[in-house]
Amino acid sequence: MSSSETLPGDLTDSQHRNRERSLTAHHASRAHHPADSVVLAESEMILVCDSSGNVPGSHRQGQGLGLFYRDTRFVSRYELTLNGEALVPLSSHEGGGTWTFHVLGNPQLEAGTRGCIAPHTIAVRRDRMVGDGAVHEIIALTNFGADPVHLSLELAFAADFIDIFALRGMADPPAPNLLAAEIKDARHVTLRSVARDGLLQLTLWSFSPTPSRLTGERARFDFDLGSGERRELTVAIAPRLGDAGAQSAAGGCDPREILHRRQREGREWLDSSAEASGDPVLERILRRSLLDLKLLRTPFHGGPHYIAAGIPWFATLFGRDSALSALEVCGFRPAIAGETARVLAKCQASRCDSYRDAEPGKIAHEMRQGTLARLGEIPQSPVYYGTVDATPIFVILLGEYLAWSGDLALIRELRGNLDAALDWIEQYGDSDGDGYLDYRGAYGNGLVNQGWKDSGVAITNADGSLTTPPIALCEVQGYLYRAWVSGAKLLELTGEPQRARSLIARAAELRERFERDFWSESLGCYVLALQQGGRPAEVIASNAGQVLWSGIASAEHARAVARRLMCADMFSGWGIRTLSSREQRYNPLSYQLGSVWPHDNALILAGFKRYGCDSEAQQVFAALQEAAGGLRGHRLPELYGGFERGPAEGHPVRYPVACSPQAWAAAAMPYALVSLLGLEPDALEQRLRIVDPRLPRGVDRLALTRLRVGEGLVDLSFVRSSDDHVGVSWTVHRGPLIVESVPRRTSG
Repeated sequence: MSSSETLPGDLTDSQHRNRERSLTAHHASRAHHPADSVVLAESEMILVCDSSGNVPGSHRQGQGLGLFYRDTRFVSRYELTLNGEALVPLSSHEGGGTWTFHVLGNPQLEAGTRGCIAPHTIAVRRDRMVGDGAVHEIIALTNFGADPVHLSLELAFAADFIDIFALRGMADPPAPNLLAAEIKDARHVTLRSVARDGLLQLTLWSFSPTPSRLTGERARFDFDLGSGERRELTVAIAPRLGDAGAQSAAGGCDPREILHRRQREGREWLDSSAEASGDPVLERILRRSLLDLKLLRTPFHGGPHYIAAGIPWFATLFGRDSALSALEVCGFRPAIAGETARVLAKCQASRCDSYRDAEPGKIAHEMRQGTLARLGEIPQSPVYYGTVDATPIFVILLGEYLAWSGDLALIRELRGNLDAALDWIEQYGDSDGDGYLDYRGAYGNGLVNQGWKDSGVAITNADGSLTTPPIALCEVQGYLYRAWVSGAKLLELTGEPQRARSLIARAAELRERFERDFWSESLGCYVLALQQGGRPAEVIASNAGQVLWSGIASAEHARAVARRLMCADMFSGWGIRTLSSREQRYNPLSYQLGSVWPHDNALILAGFKRYGCDSEAQQVFAALQEAAGGLRGHRLPELYGGFERGPAEGHPVRYPVACSPQAWAAAAMPYALVSLLGLEPDALEQRLRIVDPRLPRGVDRLALTRLRVGEGLVDLSFVRSSDDHVGVSWTVHRGPLIVESVPRRTSG
């Protein structure tokens, strides 16, 4: 799709209102998302429930929970009770993300004339799996008591069909026309609504065996269960759109066959990825990371897959997030980067559209499919382009993918998209002609801030005031530098050496000017940004660390930045904060003004390693590993609080509405490990360089197996010696591939 597939630019009052609310409000949702929620997902179907497996019907408890499909909530309530009582959650597990289970116990239950059922007599297990267009559930009840019991299991359900933007409080509700439930027979019921654009929305429910009673709100099963006896029920829930969906069935599949298939696919996914071993906690973190990335893989119109940004609020294509996540995981699964690049190329803008902030060659920021998007009442209709950095990151992604895969055919296939991206940078990226990539976010037209810190208050001056556009972020100039260096190599390889030389010259000139204009002696760091008139925003922020990732920094300044970011006001013990605790706007529970983001830290770590700041890189790695090791399921969320780490704390303070799983957080630890180990692939040269490797603190031996570089497949073994030197050996299983361990480079 491209911006040519959009609606006219003339806006209604409602469109103006929704645009301003959705794009200038805080980037995070205002809706609640419990930290212990359990996620089941495949493609565009996402079920988010509590630890009992329920979606509570109360508005406050269930705001961020439900079954979501194409940016609409198709299940807003799904609650299990036994003899009228809620069950006690004992355990839950997300498995591979496409299957989950919950184990529940009973409180004391009334049993009519038979008296009471003692607590912990009835065990209930809810196994769930997603596949064949539906969520399937097996509910198994076992009576561990000595006496037979009479049980009444009830499932209460509802669907509000609310657009996710309205659920997040960022747009006016589209007010779907809820129709009466349709009970087709004793086992099937359909919840229905007509969206404001006339599209029929359906949630199909199927129960087996036949419920004792079925209405449009509840299914009840009455039965006797003898001592030691086990009984199973199955439920299937299928979201559907359009008249054709009314003919679809929710049931009819063997849920156990789907479960076994999903478990097998999870094992195959892990077995076909690189694997690190040598530290049990790190192994579990990386396993969780890879399974989360599989969970977030989403097909684009039946074609290539992309990595959706995060669940529940951003389960869609985000140009910056999807590209960086794919780049981060190249060392473990390089194919993801190729697929992602294809999808981003398909969404690249081809015309100017001020409503959606599109310009020819610009890479998308966000895609949406809900009612508000279909009506054109939000700029994400279907694609919004309000990002300054997705376009250079797209070029960087192509370069990183080529380095790991050697797939020059894809670069040739996307050569037109590469040219268009470079042209956008040259023709549209610098609004005031000062030679820096900038943005002019405006409340009436799009996101105020269009870098990765895109909340409306993220980019500030030292006195706490907001910066004045146009805004040139420090890290974005680094992205531009790296994009020009990467783009030059891609142009050289595809037959345009003259333009390649021009890009190299422009990159060198940019590097020189950047050092002059962005370095602050008083801060001992790069300034956050330049704003209108070239005035610096002189605050200490994590953005300066990402400057090192790009390679634009001088070696001297890079080392100074590393020292500055590891000071107590920036390093919390759980990672580097987004903003110094000394700054006016600092808030450890803000979205981007003092919180800690794992992906940000992974990029900063890679920058530290690039410039030989090994101790700092190891310290950041340890912080991320210990944070993930203390969190549920060893999963790093989108962000967490920037509070100082206390001596007895086992995990960081949770951010209340963080996406989890989230793409670039899931990819953070794989990227951090590859960076720490110093892996530098060059698949076209059939070569892997291991540059001055470092091991995580406390790990003396580590194996990285099934590493792919082009057609080569290699196992690496790292061993720490008594003088802290790390030796490396390797076995090439498939080649040709040359592996060499080389000393540190002398500069960035």
